[in-house]
Amino acid sequence: MDTDHVPPGCIVVGVDAAQPTVWALEWAADMAALEQRHVVLVHGTGSPLSVSLPSMTQGTPDPLELFADLQAAAHGLLARATTRVVSRQPGLVVHQVVRSTDARQAVLDVSADAAMIVMGSRGRGHVLSIALGSVSEDVVGRATCPVVVIRSRHDVGTPQGVLVGTDEAPVSLPAVHFAYEQASLRGLHLTVMHTVWDEVASTQPARVTSADDPDLAEVRRTLVDSLAGPAAEFPDVATRLLIGYGVPAECLLTLADSMDLVVVGHHERGLLGRLTHGSTATAILERASVPIAVVPVSERVTTAAL
Repeated sequence: MDTDHVPPGCIVVGVDAAQPTVWALEWAADMAALEQRHVVLVHGTGSPLSVSLPSMTQGTPDPLELFADLQAAAHGLLARATTRVVSRQPGLVVHQVVRSTDARQAVLDVSADAAMIVMGSRGRGHVLSIALGSVSEDVVGRATCPVVVIRSRHDVGTPQGVLVGTDEAPVSLPAVHFAYEQASLRGLHLTVMHTVWDEVASTQPARVTSADDPDLAEVRRTLVDSLAGPAAEFPDVATRLLIGYGVPAECLLTLADSMDLVVVGHHERGLLGRLTHGSTATAILERASVPIAVVPVSERVTTAAL
């Protein structure tokens, strides 16, 4: 249904004509069916003032007429996307929203009260992401709800589970809780990786070891204590604990492509900070080929951790 009202707790999907959108629609449909949520499909056409064809000759199309054509094309695009969603998961309630703004802002505007955003991404690598910009990366940096980015078709013969990175601090809890929830909904195993960064780790390739190592007993106890809340809330989730040595993103990437879903936290530092310093979330998005869930850090959690 075409609507201006977006129900709270919905799953928002950014829609364009590219192939990654198809994978995002399928992932979102399955997620909505698991959680019994509405799906909201969003497309941004750009504003009327941005739609023009510069030409010195007569007969140049009227920008407003061209904009009307784009609006019609957008509604057709969302109608086809709706068909794909309900074909995959019959019974879902699907809303369609066309906004006269760019794709990034359209998704962000609609997702104020959403449970999550799902987007497809071609993945261009870090240099081109900086030079050309990335809709999915920009939405990740500004969204107030979890954003799931579908990088490519990922069919795994045997489900490998959910992977989440944690630093044991309260700021990791939103990502950890999201990971436990996803593992529970999908009946998957959960792998929790805590990374250790020190002078020795910084000079060597990333490596990962089991937290069951007797030499890591103290680290394991601290990690288990930090997971007590979500572990008690989701007792059905079988959990494996790992310790990574090195840059967090590099450690996570050693296992990422064998997983069904990778979950990382993200603290907004502003555009300049993301481009000059990068982040674990950005590094994973650029290099992993599986669905990536980026969970924003709550300001309340951040403040409590200081």
